[in-house]
Amino acid sequence: MRRRDLLALTALAGAAVLLSGCVGIPTSGPVHEGGGVANERDDPFTRPIVAPPRVGMSAKQVVQGFLLAAASFDDDHAVAREFLTADAARTWNADAGVTVYDSSAPTALRYTARPGGVVRFSAPLAGRISRQGEYDAQPGGVMHQDFGLAQVAGQWRIARLADGLLLNTYDIGRSYRQYDVYFPDPSRTVLVPEPVLVPVGPGVSTSLVRALMAGPSPWLAPAVRTAIPAGSKLVVDSAPISDGVVQVNLTAPAATAVGREAAAMSAQFVWTLRQLSGVSAIRLSVEDVPVRVPGVGAVQTPDVWPSFDPDGEAANADAFFEAGGRLQELKNDRAVAVQGPAGNGRVALSRPAVSFDETMVAGLDPSGRRLIVGQLGADGHLVTAVDGRSLTPPSWDRFGAVWAVDRTARGPVLWQVRPGQGAHLVATRGLPRGEVTAFRVARDGVRVAAVVRGPHGGMLYLGRIERAGDQPVVGGFRPLRTRFADVIDVAWASADRIAVLARITSDSAGQPWIVDLYGATIQALGPVPGQLVASLSAAPTHPVLAATASGTIFWFSGIGWTALGKGSGPAYPG
Repeated sequence: MRRRDLLALTALAGAAVLLSGCVGIPTSGPVHEGGGVANERDDPFTRPIVAPPRVGMSAKQVVQGFLLAAASFDDDHAVAREFLTADAARTWNADAGVTVYDSSAPTALRYTARPGGVVRFSAPLAGRISRQGEYDAQPGGVMHQDFGLAQVAGQWRIARLADGLLLNTYDIGRSYRQYDVYFPDPSRTVLVPEPVLVPVGPGVSTSLVRALMAGPSPWLAPAVRTAIPAGSKLVVDSAPISDGVVQVNLTAPAATAVGREAAAMSAQFVWTLRQLSGVSAIRLSVEDVPVRVPGVGAVQTPDVWPSFDPDGEAANADAFFEAGGRLQELKNDRAVAVQGPAGNGRVALSRPAVSFDETMVAGLDPSGRRLIVGQLGADGHLVTAVDGRSLTPPSWDRFGAVWAVDRTARGPVLWQVRPGQGAHLVATRGLPRGEVTAFRVARDGVRVAAVVRGPHGGMLYLGRIERAGDQPVVGGFRPLRTRFADVIDVAWASADRIAVLARITSDSAGQPWIVDLYGATIQALGPVPGQLVASLSAAPTHPVLAATASGTIFWFSGIGWTALGKGSGPAYPG
């Protein structure tokens, strides 16, 4: 999980693009095809050139000049503060969050003179970035902000304004980058990434540490537990990088993290800061005393906490699919039927799913009404775990449980099956109304992606699994705002990327895409030539797989689609 570039804000400007090797902020036009999935780059930062106020500027021109200058973060927005009165420049808090507006149509930007020396700026609202860097897309609205102006030595200056920044979509794409901050799950065995937007330039390491220490967002907080003790702060509000080593010096409360907690806290800092280009190590200390975790030195290298990887051991995963009523495994580019009833044709499994350790299998019967679960292998035994009405394809979590939603006449109900312990219903909160057609648990076991079909097509939602009590609760469903007209299928491509089978328009064919967790960057993998795609699967470090309605499986090579052979329901473990 190194840094991801925020190349475009889809939900903001209407059409996002992820172009291989190209930085740009589109404000209109189609989504274009990209190259390989989730390529990492270190694009140079383009520092905006801003101008201070000129003599004789009108009140409207002063507001315009201030908005332009606010895009420069140099010296705490020093040039922007020149447009303010001395008192306003002293009290204005630029770090209180960002309101993002869509500047693609200049005629939609309004400056209106109001009584009392007020200039009101109005623009299409795109979204908001919280103080911690969490982005909330809010397309379709209009934002208004009033600026109270006063004469200072015969020149107009802004005397009253709201805290925070007003930036347009171009400013965000140029001046911000998307990173992940990491929080442990309740078991302290895996990290869960949360994307944040951080201004680029000097101080990125400090911004990431601040975002990490601020804790998870209200959305993620019920499902994770930060290991950084309450009350911990930076001794000095800075996390400088010296000779490639990030220096993180915490106040005394951090010393209460010992043993397992100290390991989880260290992993949080290391995984968060390892994304920065040129970082070779992290020195974590409390009041200048190094934090020492058994088996780890005082200076921690980026690779010291592999067990916390939210993508797990995905590199070793095999692909599975159904062909001729038999479960096949793809090994060394060769399909081999698995041993036991799932592979010998005695039990036909539709949309199969294999556990992460590749010892268990689940699938639907051909009618889609029964969930069948059992062991792989010659001695494997498959049983009906759920007898329902219309089930979604199953999804395994890392704890060895399989999940599926039954689309009953009364509405969707969520089942969890633990082999050997039977099936039980899982409580849900805020599950959107409509027909749930896909439900996928992330490899971290904390987040879920679901497709819910309503009167206007399928929409993609993210939810969380709360494991505080004896039984998990799934809730917090929120839409992932994209410009897709209809989402058909979904799979986790990595801890912070989702593969989506979706239509751009209601009358277009569905094709695979890669989307980030804001819906802000989208990569089009392109249509499978001459084929109607029925389902897809994805896994970290592996090519996206797509199954067509005609019964052929394709894989994405990075530049196009290649046929693997006959089959359906391709699935990586999970």
